[in-house]
Amino acid sequence: MTLQNRDGGWAAFEKDTGNKLLNLIPIEGAAYLLTDPSSADLTGRTLEFFGNFTNLSKNHPAIKDAVGYLKRHQEKDGSWNSRWGICYIYGTWAAITGMIATGVDTQHASIQKAFHWLKSIQNADGGWGESCYSDINQTYTPLGASTLTHTAWALDVLIAASDKVTPEINAGITFLLESADKKDWTTAYPKGQGMAGGLYIHYHSYRYIFPLIVLGNYQKKFLQ
Repeated sequence: MTLQNRDGGWAAFEKDTGNKLLNLIPIEGAAYLLTDPSSADLTGRTLEFFGNFTNLSKNHPAIKDAVGYLKRHQEKDGSWNSRWGICYIYGTWAAITGMIATGVDTQHASIQKAFHWLKSIQNADGGWGESCYSDINQTYTPLGASTLTHTAWALDVLIAASDKVTPEINAGITFLLESADKKDWTTAYPKGQGMAGGLYIHYHSYRYIFPLIVLGNYQKKFLQ
């Protein structure tokens, strides 16, 4: 908690090192190499930890400041950009699951806006997918195909924000179950970023871990 930045968010390595003036230094990738600002993904994951795995009061100033940070940094379309994942689906997943875990009502405008945005970008096969070009373009860029990991992140939001199973959730669950053994270019497509346009990361375990988490959350919420 002592690493929380003054703006209410959390960064990866150091506290309050997000001075935007450093971005103006004429070094390629300066924004990624010289600064470590708060990000929606890390702030959301921290909130999710506080809400689900600690006894910290949901009215604690640190939580309220972090929720305020996320609300201020939501994109106009309802998504959140992320620093360490690809990209808007990941940031939205982290922000929403973190906010809900710390007591933000699912009917809050921020959550509903994100909920509708995710539904609007669902692919015809029931899944979701996002291109690495999102971090270069600084706007959501479709991959043109669905991935297991992106689908799991998007589904986790819909499940957390829904009181009942929706057609979008059913379609996503079906995609995960039918695609569990698929082996094509989408399974190795990067899900993490280090520096936009320069460094991307393929986490081999993500295609297994996140679908299993989501299937567990689906069963716990709707099948018990």
